[in-house]
Formats: sequence, structure tokens, C-alpha cells
Amino acid sequence: MLPIVKLPSFVENILPRFSMIFNKAQLRHFGEYLTGLMVSENKTVTGINSQFLDHTDQSAKNHFLTEAKWDDKSVTEERLRMVKEHCTKQKITDGLLVIDDTLAHKSGKHIEAASWFWDHAKHVHTLGHQLVSSQWVSKMFHVPLHYRLYRKEGDVAPGAFQSKLDLAIQLIDDAVASHIPFSCVAADSWYFCEKIIKHLASISKNWVFASKSNRKICVKNIWMSLREFAKTLKKEDFKQVNITKANGKVLSVWAFSKTVNMSKVGRVKVVISFLDEPFKGNPFFLVTNRKEWKIVKILSTYAQRWPIETFYRDAKQNLGLEHCELRLLKGIRRHWDLVFLAYTLLQIESLSGPLSKWITSNVVTIGGKCRIASAEIFRSFIFWAYHHFNQEYDFDQVFKIAAKGNPQLKFNF
Repeated sequence: MLPIVKLPSFVENILPRFSMIFNKAQLRHFGEYLTGLMVSENKTVTGINSQFLDHTDQSAKNHFLTEAKWDDKSVTEERLRMVKEHCTKQKITDGLLVIDDTLAHKSGKHIEAASWFWDHAKHVHTLGHQLVSSQWVSKMFHVPLHYRLYRKEGDVAPGAFQSKLDLAIQLIDDAVASHIPFSCVAADSWYFCEKIIKHLASISKNWVFASKSNRKICVKNIWMSLREFAKTLKKEDFKQVNITKANGKVLSVWAFSKTVNMSKVGRVKVVISFLDEPFKGNPFFLVTNRKEWKIVKILSTYAQRWPIETFYRDAKQNLGLEHCELRLLKGIRRHWDLVFLAYTLLQIESLSGPLSKWITSNVVTIGGKCRIASAEIFRSFIFWAYHHFNQEYDFDQVFKIAAKGNPQLKFNF
């Protein structure tokens, strides 16, 4: 990649917002690190630092992440303030709060707070950090909100253990305290439990959760599992409905709903659905406290949960969520904070730069927006080279200046 001579405009434009958090030197590292997360192929501290033409020693950015005095919480607060301002601008007054967790893989054995977890995707135990996070989803855009690091009971001091369910409740409270507009919470079956349901009732929030098939419901005064109840139904009990996914695509499913009493939960509405046709494959169970909602509303609400999965994928593939090689947890947390900020910027600010008049398609993916940021960097480099040529530098002189700023090019000058 060409050396970076200028930050993308949408990164430069937000720097004044953070000038009260960072001093001048820190603000430079802040802007460069954000940019590197979006455009650098190597998203480690060394890799990001080396991309800039007039970079300092990489130890300066290492210090910025691990030792420099700046308030991590203030960065998150400013990020969420940007989100709320964007909501006001777009006249968005409600959204869905989604809770989920992901595994950030690690290779070093001496990384603070890393532990061995079961990787459900690869079906092996792997070393990493497990993050529980919240995502805010609206019809216009979606962004990550907060996260918590889950640690196993044996890895923390006695009495300090917090389950994923405890962390989920904290994330819900974080969203409320940050005045994020949401009226409903969605999550997979792991988070469908009495503790979370009671907490949501106490703060008057609606919910839609996936459910395991062994949850007990009462039908005609007989207690049975959802799996057993599904077997009592007939094909004609199901109707075909179309739901709109978060990406705008329409999905056709066969579904049945019924209001029942559920053990440890109370009166709820249950939806049983099949993707292809009734009883082909395994049924999928959803449960909500909104008993008056129609099947389409329940299914469509849960379908809006999917953006948290795409966030995890994009944050890992495009923004370096797993690429941090720092050993100290303080630096790793700051790296995560800046990944969350980079994603938010790409969602709400990235199409407003000098290339916007040449963008002929509706770029919606994070990867596509990262490529736009790279294109703007390429544009800035051309202007930089043009400026040097106008100062009567010859081609070789300009090449030497650029190559010296990029240690990936090995020359002796």
C-alpha cells in the first residue's frame, strides 16, 4: 500500500470532537490508529505505524495505547454522542438492542486475561478473549454500543465472577444510562432466562428471544416441552409468511404462534417456524412478552438481530478486532474501543468526503467503505506527489521521499 500522507476527511473532521480528551500528540496517534484500523493490511501497532509517511517510532503508539493518560470512558461517551446526534438528524426515535458474544482469537500465551474457550465455529478449544457486547439496530443503520470481557470463574478472584447473563444485564443498563433509544431487546437462546426477563420487566422493555426446545409450556393444563408441543401440530396449522431481514432481503418461512404459560416466565407468545416447509428440518422457537404481536412482527423483530453477527465478522476481517498483539489488557481494551469507533465512523460518516461525488453505487458494506477510505488516501498521495513535482523535485527524488516513509520497500538511498 502507498504511504499515508493525509487522514481520510471523515477522520480528520471528527478530531476536534476528541481534542478535550487527547493532547496534541495523542490526537495525532488517535487519528492515525483509527485510519490504520480501516485501511492497513497489517493492523498491529507496528503495521499501522509503518503506513504513515512521517511516522515516529512504533513505541510511541504502543505507549499511546498502554500507558498514556487519557480517559477511555470519555471516548465511548463521545462515540455514543455522535450516534445520538445522527439519530436526531435522521429523525430516528426507536431501535432494537441486541446482545450477543464473540471469541477474539489470540496466539500469544502471555496475553493478559486470555483463556481457553470452546470455539463453536471450529469445534475446538482455542485461546482468546470472549466479549459480550450490545448492538443498536434501526432501519437506517446499526452500530455497536458497549462491551464486557467475560472471564471464567477460575480466572478471577473469589467472589468477582460475573456470568454472561450478568454482563448482558450490565449492557442493557449501559444503553439505558446512555439514553440510547430502544424499546425492545433481542438475543439468542443463551440469554433467554428468568434473570434477564425480570430485569427487562423492571425497566419496561419488550423482548424477543430464541428459545431452546426443552422449555416447558402449559397447553390445555398439560405441561410439555416446546419440542413435544411442536409434534402435536399439523402442517395445516402453519402459514407461510414473508419477513424482511436487516439487509433488506425478504425471507419466506412457515410459522405458527400461540399464547401460552411458560415455566419461570409467565404468559408469553410462542412462535414455531420452519424455513422450507412444516416439519422439514428442525423447528425454530421464538418467545416474546408482546402477546398481541402478529407472527410477522415477531419474526421480523428477531431477524433484526443479524447485524451483530455482521459486526463481529466485519470487525474481525476489516477492522482488526483480533489483530492486537499487545499483552496488557489496558492496551487491548483501548484497541477494542477504537475498533468500535472505527466501525461507527464508517457507518455514519464515511460517505461524506471528497470522493462522495464519484460514488455511483450505494455502498453499504464495511469492506466497501474501507475501500473508499483507501481510495481517498490514494487521492491524497497523488496530490502530495503533484505538489512535490511542482516544487521542481524530479521523479526519483519524490520516489525516495515516499519510499523512505514506507519501510516495507527495502532500498539503500
